[in-house]
Amino acid sequence: RALLGQHYTETHYSANGTEITEQPDTQDHCFYQGHVRGQPDSAASISTCGGLSGFFRVNGTTFLLEPLEGAVAGRHALYRAAHLRGKRGTCREPGASLQYDREPQIPAAMKLYRWKSGPVQKGPRYVELVLVADNQEFRKHKDLRTVQNRMKEIVNHVDKLYQPLRLRVALIGLEVWNHKDKITVSPNPEVTLDNFLHWRESELLRKKPHDNAQLITGVDFHGNTVGLAKKLVMCTRDSGGVNQDHSTNPIGAASTMAHEMGHNLGMSHDEDVAGCRCPVPKADGGCVMAGSVGLVYPKLFSRCSEQDMWQFLGDPRTSCLLNAPRADELYGGPVCGNQFVERGEQCDCGTPQECSDRCCNATTCQLREGAECARGECCQDCKVKAAGTLCRASKNDCDLAEHCSGLSAECPEDVFQENGISCQHGSGYCYNGACPSHGEQCRALWGAGRAPSLPILLPQQLRDPGRAALTAVSRRDVKCGTLLCLSDNTQPILGTGYYSFGYYFGRFKCKAVIAGSDAGEAAELRLVPTGAKCGEEMVCYAGRCQNLLVYGDKNCSAKCNNHGVCNHRRECHCDPGWAAPYCEQEISGIAAG
Repeated sequence: RALLGQHYTETHYSANGTEITEQPDTQDHCFYQGHVRGQPDSAASISTCGGLSGFFRVNGTTFLLEPLEGAVAGRHALYRAAHLRGKRGTCREPGASLQYDREPQIPAAMKLYRWKSGPVQKGPRYVELVLVADNQEFRKHKDLRTVQNRMKEIVNHVDKLYQPLRLRVALIGLEVWNHKDKITVSPNPEVTLDNFLHWRESELLRKKPHDNAQLITGVDFHGNTVGLAKKLVMCTRDSGGVNQDHSTNPIGAASTMAHEMGHNLGMSHDEDVAGCRCPVPKADGGCVMAGSVGLVYPKLFSRCSEQDMWQFLGDPRTSCLLNAPRADELYGGPVCGNQFVERGEQCDCGTPQECSDRCCNATTCQLREGAECARGECCQDCKVKAAGTLCRASKNDCDLAEHCSGLSAECPEDVFQENGISCQHGSGYCYNGACPSHGEQCRALWGAGRAPSLPILLPQQLRDPGRAALTAVSRRDVKCGTLLCLSDNTQPILGTGYYSFGYYFGRFKCKAVIAGSDAGEAAELRLVPTGAKCGEEMVCYAGRCQNLLVYGDKNCSAKCNNHGVCNHRRECHCDPGWAAPYCEQEISGIAAG
């Protein structure tokens, strides 16, 4: 079944535009995943909401199942995926394909601060998803409940595709634009993506916090393109994608959404990765991150896609995916075999057919005799690791290592050094897990270059036009406004809707970007980043050069009793073996007591 959080909501709109948000009291368990009995090389994702629909795969061949519209109740169609009607409702000729997207650009904000990190702990990750269906999608299916069930079926397929990568997709919100669109949905997918991400940041995130948002549209995108998303943006304001519902069966949109979410998670097109090989022939569906899809929809991710994802998930800014849903947050009651540990369960490794965990009894979802745990970074050989065992290494100057508590199989939440700690050999100060600087921002914006070593006063038209002169304070703030860079490149390397400005400082030509409202990433990077060093014990914050005290009292760690330091939340991060919240008691003493 699809995983729905306890606070899962469904939103639609009245005829006068009033938002109607409901939290269903009950949720039918009508979305299922599993295997075909007696067939080890098989997989299935099925909905029973209104008849049987979905797909199952046996020995490399994918079959689709759906109720026959207008037929006698109980009549269904079963057909090979190769016979599925595709975009514009026509059967594609052999060799024809739909283009998912071009290889997306990496937002420059995610190019910053490339740290060397140790091996990534490949524990489970959870994407809390909000799905939006536009007005054209609603008009195509005509009925609100039909659209809602179709959207849930799409997510069920996507979750099934990601499970082998130890990543789960949890639907926490579903919004249907049943009267009119909240944005302009254009046949140009780039325009639609920009509009959707702007609406997500300004509207959706404020009313429904989430990790990722995807738009399902009934609009026919130009050409053969069926989806678009940015790369390396999960957990950022650009975390989302747009997907055309281009097939009669939901598996088409699900394949597209899995692909676009893959870009959000750092995956490249398989064709663009040297030496990347998909183990499944294109004629049999190929892999999810192929640049285009043929007659049969993909079955799995390639090894290089998996490597791309885990390399990206080593970035501390992807920590939003670490918060596993708590047992009391899972909506609809416990279901043994869905791979989520819920009320009354000690473990859940899936169905008896798919579980190979020697610590967990798949039939009862209870630990086997003598086992203390089944899964988790702090679980080994069915036993909880000793207190103080490293479970997540520090990735950079501004990260903190996490250690097992000795009481839980899970590694503690990923946290960072206290904001304001010196980093990169004194060239900067930590801010939310990164070490921001003028130079890194220049390289992200211009491709190559550096920041000038001295502050430069910009001409009046680049400062605040409302001020006639610079005060002493505003002179100090120069390093925290428009970003000035020294670069041989004539234009920034990303974005549109801007123009660059050159200003000579002695024999050097400093460059700045003047961005319009449609400049996208260039607008985002044209200013000095928050947290960049602008003087000794001074950082850029809210566009001004301010004392480190803007982050809080320097003596935060004093409350940690010499057995820990403050993290970026100004909470004690205790040394191995010492217990939160103030590191004043040894964990061994708690366990003994």
